[in-house]
Amino acid sequence: MQSLAEYLMRAERRGDLRFFLIGGRSLEAHGLVRFTKDVDFLVATHDIPVISDLLTRIGYSKFAETAVFSRWKHSSMMADDVDVMYVSPDTFEKLLVDSKTFEIGQVSLRVPSVPSLIALKLHAMKSNEERLEKDGRDVAELLRLNPGVIDKAGLEALFTKYGCAHLLPQFSHLAS
Repeated sequence: MQSLAEYLMRAERRGDLRFFLIGGRSLEAHGLVRFTKDVDFLVATHDIPVISDLLTRIGYSKFAETAVFSRWKHSSMMADDVDVMYVSPDTFEKLLVDSKTFEIGQVSLRVPSVPSLIALKLHAMKSNEERLEKDGRDVAELLRLNPGVIDKAGLEALFTKYGCAHLLPQFSHLAS
């Protein structure tokens, strides 16, 4: 992970790419540590060719892609798989507003805020019901570990916006 992160950070410093660490590893920035089998990044759609080229140059091959994400495997069995989520440039800019920097060793990676991570989790849960249990646990733990980060009205607005209002009763007690 660290060598991949360092590689992407160098590209960002050169101005070639902007990205977020998302998924299981990004949760650590907000106090939640859990096992994950891959590394997830988020890029604006205009940076898809850039991250694709960077990953290919260091030995990754794309093995799946949809309009909203791609999956990558490395030629070495020791390297983590990589998932890359695509969002519009406008959405990327909105995520930047309250993002934070997360230090992993000598690398500083940008991660979305707790409300933004919850929004990403809700979007995933709505799009794929199989993710409900795992992502629902992540949402609950993010709220429990970060009290006061979002109030009940804000939580309700997020759940409604992402078509998950029916799930709100399971989580509303965790908001301030």
